[in-house]
Amino acid sequence: MSLMNNRKSLIAATVAALFVLIIFGSITFNGNKQKVTESKAPQFQYVVAKNIIKKNAVIKEEDVEIKTSSVAIGGTYKATGEIIGRKAKQDIEIGKPVTKNSIQEIKIKEEPKEGIKPKEGYRAIPILVRKSSMPPYISLNDRFDLATKDNLMIIENLKILNILDPTKDESNKMLILEIKSEDVPTFIKYQVSTKGFIFLQKNKEDIGEYKFVDIKKQEEEKKKAEEKKTLEEMIKQASIPANLPPIEKIKDNNDQIPELQTGGFVAPTKGKEVEVIVGNSKTKMEFND
Repeated sequence: MSLMNNRKSLIAATVAALFVLIIFGSITFNGNKQKVTESKAPQFQYVVAKNIIKKNAVIKEEDVEIKTSSVAIGGTYKATGEIIGRKAKQDIEIGKPVTKNSIQEIKIKEEPKEGIKPKEGYRAIPILVRKSSMPPYISLNDRFDLATKDNLMIIENLKILNILDPTKDESNKMLILEIKSEDVPTFIKYQVSTKGFIFLQKNKEDIGEYKFVDIKKQEEEKKKAEEKKTLEEMIKQASIPANLPPIEKIKDNNDQIPELQTGGFVAPTKGKEVEVIVGNSKTKMEFND
């Protein structure tokens, strides 16, 4: 009888243990399931205003921060780097998400493929430059001084309209320059005769107005002006009346007639008559012993 009771007690204990195990396992499973579900919840990042951002204000790094949420907010920026340095299109309050319609768009100025057009009164002129000898500071739409190697011409504050690769092997570069219309013939003349060009980089503070200088022509004009001045000086000196010597010093003997100073000379005559020539005028003088 006691054996039967022991068996019943053992079965009851086993059933109770299994029941407890099932209950505990169910709780544990549900708990793990809840944790797994929570861990799989999506997380979203977006930029919010850390300070009040006024309209047209440039957004600084200290003005914004990143917030994380399980709720997706459409049209927001995900990183501060996307908006720092840009301007606000409207007022943004503290804690408010920075949306794309609250930031001004970046306007990218694209140059046309054919390059920049010359302005009114100017012409686009191409020149070839060896790629290997092209200065590294040459860039599109910038200003430089351009001089010929033989010092015949210099163009100050010259604008480069375009830079092209005209050959397949790309050994040369074609530079499109902006030259004033009236300077085109002179530029072409020196482009043919010059030994080469030199590009001089300018400091931004030194950039001024376009100026074309024909050095060779200036030197020729200077030389002509000096020659003209010398000739005028000679004519001026020749027009000064000569200082005639006193009459008492003029003798019958031609050898003893003194020479006149600059501007005339004495032509002796027979007897006691002397012909004096001063410039273009002739004068005959007679005197007694």
